[in-house]
Amino acid sequence: MDNILLNPKTFYDVYVTHCESLKALHNNSKHDVTAGIRTASIRYTLPKWGFPLPSRNKLTAEDIKAGLEFMKTIPISELTNALAYQQEVFDSLGNVPSSRNYRYHLNKMLVWCHKQSWWENAVKTDANKYCPAIRLQRGRVSDKVRVTNKKMTPKCSNFKYGLKFEEITPESQQELDNFLNFQTTLVGGRKRQDAPLRHRSAMAHVKNAKRLLGWLHRYKGVPLEELNLKLLVSASGLTKEGHRDEDAIDKVIDLVDEHLQWLRDIREALPNTELKCVESLVAVAKFLYHKESKYQSREQVASKRVGYRDIPIIEELRRLECEIMARVNTAPPRSDESKKWVDWPTYKACIERLISECAPLDKKGKKRTNRTLAQSHQIALICMLLSAFPDRSRTIRELEVGRTLINRDGKWFVEHTAEDFKTGNSFCKNGQKRVVELPQTLYPLLEEWLSKWRSVFNPNHPYVFTQLNGKPLTDGSVYQYFRKRIYRLTGQAFTPHMVRDSIVTYLKLSGTSDQVLAALAELMAHSQKMQHQIYDRRTPEQKVAPALSALQSLPTGNLPPPPPLKTIELTTEIQEQ
Repeated sequence: MDNILLNPKTFYDVYVTHCESLKALHNNSKHDVTAGIRTASIRYTLPKWGFPLPSRNKLTAEDIKAGLEFMKTIPISELTNALAYQQEVFDSLGNVPSSRNYRYHLNKMLVWCHKQSWWENAVKTDANKYCPAIRLQRGRVSDKVRVTNKKMTPKCSNFKYGLKFEEITPESQQELDNFLNFQTTLVGGRKRQDAPLRHRSAMAHVKNAKRLLGWLHRYKGVPLEELNLKLLVSASGLTKEGHRDEDAIDKVIDLVDEHLQWLRDIREALPNTELKCVESLVAVAKFLYHKESKYQSREQVASKRVGYRDIPIIEELRRLECEIMARVNTAPPRSDESKKWVDWPTYKACIERLISECAPLDKKGKKRTNRTLAQSHQIALICMLLSAFPDRSRTIRELEVGRTLINRDGKWFVEHTAEDFKTGNSFCKNGQKRVVELPQTLYPLLEEWLSKWRSVFNPNHPYVFTQLNGKPLTDGSVYQYFRKRIYRLTGQAFTPHMVRDSIVTYLKLSGTSDQVLAALAELMAHSQKMQHQIYDRRTPEQKVAPALSALQSLPTGNLPPPPPLKTIELTTEIQEQ
């Protein structure tokens, strides 16, 4: 019996083990607690597998003995179809008394099976060893997946226009380093009027500065040795006497306008790209001219007031930001969303398919290489992790065992400090951590990846996921790695970040409660306002559909009764006539 408990192989093994469990649970019962599952199995389920249907409704000892022997011929994997097979037997017999009762007993046994440690492995069949066909006429290198009509693509020779590493002179590099330090230093200079930026945010301004300097070099003809940040914002807008210098302001704004026009005409950039450019120019202006401000930095930071109000060029650039923001809020998306969208159930189906592609043999029974299997395990795990915890792709890139991925008491958690995610300063205050427990369904794939498959790529870093060359994942590599696989399965150019849109949209279409949506916003580390504005991809028709349906279902009332007729008293004169 102990062997059956640990490693059941047939329907008979499961039946006997379940009966023993029922007897132990109801050891004081005067009735036969196994009668229900016995009849449900032998009379109303086994006939689907070929067992002769007993002639009488009540099972005889011979029927039971024959049925138990027949159970030994049915592999345990067949039990996954048991409920459907029982229903077919009911349908063939017509009106079966107490059919619901017998279905209850069979379902009760199957629910019990799912709770046993041996169930998942026991029901696997040889089919689980074979990988389904991977080539689906999509996802080839030759596929040109386009969701926009932009003429400028990454394949164009002039797509990247920023300064390259080898083009940056030592003097320029020193200035860029100083620019970065100015933004991130905890205490900061006496005249800095902002709280320090996080390193990632500051680096975004440095990268934009390199792009602007590259534009000056490639399109304005400025020699590399003459490039410096002051060419981007050439004046503070103040004269030596402290007065407003309109000519100097116009010179800077004219250059900025020329660059933004180039972004729109040549790069076909969206207003959001222009906005990021101007934001970085504001950061450059603060770095270059912060000492000219008469404001007290500590007072500005403590009171959270906007600083540098007395530097004209910064105020002009801020005014330009507001103008661009108005266009950002009204600009239609440049990409064709119909070529990208994947709804949540379809995404979950993609995960199931990717997990099945982790099988060790190909469809012809040939053993797959370790490198191929490692790739299959990694992408399946990434997609599964995003479905359980729909976070930004940075979490995937920077997941690290012992730092952001923690195992405590056999359970896996993602733990973030404020520095580990975009909105950390808002969600992790006073040293708090963001802790998310991962579902146990992830554990087998995660632990197998860590113990067996990750080392195949010889990673040179501590992160959980890796590029195929052993280097850490980048934002672009995660994007392409994910997008290529989902496109192969669906024909849609779905991206990692769109997982967040997909789940929010699906829950809103399903009429999910505000409480659940608020919890999801907390999990995804953004506000409910952001959830509604950014991640809700319902069409206008879908958004108003519940209201239209509610209006149609409202009851019709009754009209009020008409007022009583007024009696008219005839005058004496009329009466005499």
